[in-house]
Amino acid sequence: MWTTVILSALAAGPFSGVDLDNLTDTPMLARETVVEANAKQLPTFGEGMKLGERDGKQIVVTEEGFFVQFDAELAAGMYGLSVTASAPDRGTDSFWVQVDGEQLDRALTLPVGTLDKRSASVRITEPGKHGFRLVLREAAGSVLARVELYRIKSELPRAPMREELLGKHPRIFFTADDLEAMQARLDDERVQRFYVPAGALTREPPPFKPGKRNGGAYRSLGSRALSYLLEPSEEKLQPILEWLKLATTYPDCGVDLDAEYFMEGVALTYDWLYEYLPDDLRVGVRDLIARQSRKVYEASLSGHTGGGLSFQQNHFWYAHLSLALGAAAICGEVPEAEQWLAWAWDRYERIALSFSPDGGFHEGPGYWDYSMPTLYMYTDLYEWCTGLHIPAGDDGLSGQAEFIFRYLYPGFARSAALEDTSTRHGRPPIRLLLWEAKRFKDPAPMGMAELLSGGPSWLAWNLLWLDEKVEGRDPREALPLAKYYPDIETAFARTSWEDDATDVVFVSRPLGGHKWAELCAKFGLGGTGHNHPEQNHFVLFGRGEVLAVDPGYTYKKMTRNHNTVLVDGQGQYGDGEMWPRPKPGRAHITQFVTEGDITIATGDATSAYPEELGLTRFDRTLVLAGRDLVVVYDRLSDKEPRTFSWLLHHYGELAEGDGAWTITRNEAQLGVVPIMPERFEAEASTYRPQYIHPTRDLTPKENPDINLLELKAGPATEMTFLVPLLIGNAGEELAQVEDVSTDSCDAVHVGDVLVAFNRGEGEMTVAAPWGEQLKSQASTLVARMQDGERQVVTAPADEGG
Repeated sequence: MWTTVILSALAAGPFSGVDLDNLTDTPMLARETVVEANAKQLPTFGEGMKLGERDGKQIVVTEEGFFVQFDAELAAGMYGLSVTASAPDRGTDSFWVQVDGEQLDRALTLPVGTLDKRSASVRITEPGKHGFRLVLREAAGSVLARVELYRIKSELPRAPMREELLGKHPRIFFTADDLEAMQARLDDERVQRFYVPAGALTREPPPFKPGKRNGGAYRSLGSRALSYLLEPSEEKLQPILEWLKLATTYPDCGVDLDAEYFMEGVALTYDWLYEYLPDDLRVGVRDLIARQSRKVYEASLSGHTGGGLSFQQNHFWYAHLSLALGAAAICGEVPEAEQWLAWAWDRYERIALSFSPDGGFHEGPGYWDYSMPTLYMYTDLYEWCTGLHIPAGDDGLSGQAEFIFRYLYPGFARSAALEDTSTRHGRPPIRLLLWEAKRFKDPAPMGMAELLSGGPSWLAWNLLWLDEKVEGRDPREALPLAKYYPDIETAFARTSWEDDATDVVFVSRPLGGHKWAELCAKFGLGGTGHNHPEQNHFVLFGRGEVLAVDPGYTYKKMTRNHNTVLVDGQGQYGDGEMWPRPKPGRAHITQFVTEGDITIATGDATSAYPEELGLTRFDRTLVLAGRDLVVVYDRLSDKEPRTFSWLLHHYGELAEGDGAWTITRNEAQLGVVPIMPERFEAEASTYRPQYIHPTRDLTPKENPDINLLELKAGPATEMTFLVPLLIGNAGEELAQVEDVSTDSCDAVHVGDVLVAFNRGEGEMTVAAPWGEQLKSQASTLVARMQDGERQVVTAPADEGG
């Protein structure tokens, strides 16, 4: 169960030289100051600024017409321009940097409200005098305490590529010596189940489109190249060469996602088909890879690639994998590539060190599918090229397949749409399950791949990440019905692995999970943008339908769009943001007990709400009490009288009758029977979440509108919600629900099931379905008669939190 997170130091990364105590230091980079000016000196370097003081430090406040300008005699090399500054708001938070009259592509964006360093990197190609100028990009009002120009010198701690790989191609993931064995594997039926070589490429390569993403078309080109090596033919080779030829006309594909798409195709194809490229084409592709890699490297030095310094954000992984792929392909052929590759390993080690240790992932199943291919490839590339084992991360990488498998609803066709995940999201990519089975020689992921596979794929990874000698084990036999992930604070539970099972997912966590949230707080990092302000939220699936829904991928992330509670109509930290940043909230799951098809999970989301709301308690206990019943029990308290809104979202038809509601969705039915509070107002509405972004529209074609049942109670300083949810077939009569609360507990009797919640820390007494008076100090008790057998499951009175 959740306890205070201790960020114990791990062995330092061999390239980065850092551990969790100094995660953002850069020992590989030495800084040599060329020009520096403090606040008192800055007015002598420009105009439009006023000297002042903040928190005992001298600063200058920018005014209209602000600029700082200076010349410096420089040798050729990499330089950084750093400002120690802050802005009062997002309308005043950026500068343009001009070098020799040319404006850098990217603005220097300042922290808001906090005085901190921000930098831009500059490559000086010609020695001599060079001019630097800092000007406002937006309104005046930002403050500066220091400006520094420094030279960046790299000190490689070790060779970034094994000596035996230098000077040969192919060398990424395999060598020429491996090809015969790889070709022989194609005759193995176990390989044929997952992989088939690609046919000839028939599409024409697309010309470069300025201002657009261009790399995606090239991403699978490496798979075409591998297919040629395995089954050579001119029909396969010539189109690949044509694609490479056009690629050499591309300037670059930026420093974010598109860069990786591009390098995954171009760099791998360059390496794998090196011996088959005409000399002029080989030189052109090498120059292209160098051009792309240099751009990413220079942006990364100042944290300006995709993902910034957010080591656990998919953009950071993509950007730096692009650098690793490009540099690995041309290391030893382009002098700078050795430094680029070492820097890519430095960046990887920070990902590995800060990765969640519990086998889970904080960005939801949609971004798990999208992100893990890069992380797995990056991991393999690091170990293959360096000959080293990753410095950390295996504890979190192991179990990822089970984690994503648990998101699948019964029937294994659709996934729960938590975080930024499409509501139509389906099965995970089979190659990712194969990767874990191969790395850890684990039969469960292999069994998942065998269960979920829809047939062989021509993607290279279905072969490279396959170890056909690993015997699969059916996950329905290997895995328990329920599991709790203590770092990313997610609990999964289902009543069976059959298609007619009832399934719940419950989440209550800090944005990003505990480890990443603590690192963000310690080092001022970000990268939780695909998380939602949804703590103590759940989704429910039964009778073949999603009965309590999540809106999925939205651009305005609202607590109100989730099955949790509002306080005076207001939501949690991050409410209303497009990409929520790390927050001070530390929601957590305090109890998790499971026995057969009964699971009890309790979450404490008190700290997920802004302090000004005065919330002092929000404990939610979710009980899965067999296939036909879920009970939600909430206890809330506040410093001031508040109105509390209990939310349930659905896609069905709502009907009210005698203090209860039924929600019908095709052949399934959900009964909502509130027992507490005694008085409340119920509102039914339909809304459409914010699915539309300025550049794209993610509105689902199916069920774009969501129905909401909202139970409002208060104002009051304390509130209890006790709401049984009855899962059944459409049209059937709801089971009898009886309030059997006593002085010591809140309890409900539904059919042959009793669910009781202790109001305090003492003993509670309640009648079991078979008439016996049960006495227990447990916080939650479930008692039922099933097939003539008595069963009692309890959650301890005080476990963690």
